[in-house]
Amino acid sequence: MAGAAGALAVLLFMPHGREIEAAWELPVKLLVFACLACGIALFPWPSKVPHWVLYVPFLFFAGYLFPRISGFYFLDGERADADSFYTHLYLLLYPGLVLTTAAAYRLGGGTPGRCLKVVFTGIAVIFSGFLDLMWFVVNPVDIPPEIDAPHINLITGGPISFGATIVFALAHVPFVVAFNLLPLDRWIGRLLGTGRSGA
Repeated sequence: MAGAAGALAVLLFMPHGREIEAAWELPVKLLVFACLACGIALFPWPSKVPHWVLYVPFLFFAGYLFPRISGFYFLDGERADADSFYTHLYLLLYPGLVLTTAAAYRLGGGTPGRCLKVVFTGIAVIFSGFLDLMWFVVNPVDIPPEIDAPHINLITGGPISFGATIVFALAHVPFVVAFNLLPLDRWIGRLLGTGRSGA
């Protein structure tokens, strides 16, 4: 419930744009996402909720998000509404896909701890700078001397070179591996008193 309310607050009241205007914005958005992830991971889906609940994200993606994003491509050639495009693509679509994947895993019988590992890895991939690097690799553009990514700038203090961005991305690998090796299910079991064991 907290995650849903927070997501609505972020959508309605927080700035919608690529630039991070205040240092508190990103932590608040990540906290809301973490609440959503925990809600999915700890909800007793495997035995009590039917599989068709996962059809709801399809309706959201196909009925709103994809038409809206493709609308920017076809109707906003001059990118007059670039901030809204960024919001729909990076703040709604990618997190939505990560959460839907986690929900599908949980619904299929996945454990809460492993569900959280799926979510953490999905978000680490995009925040690592991998996407920022690959944008210049897969598109017909020149490799720039520096990459200006607000979520990286928040940590580095400003744009960094393409090579430094590769190092920045690779530096996330140990964190992802370490997080995936944590015995989260054991800890969650102890916390909730269920005695669940596992990774």
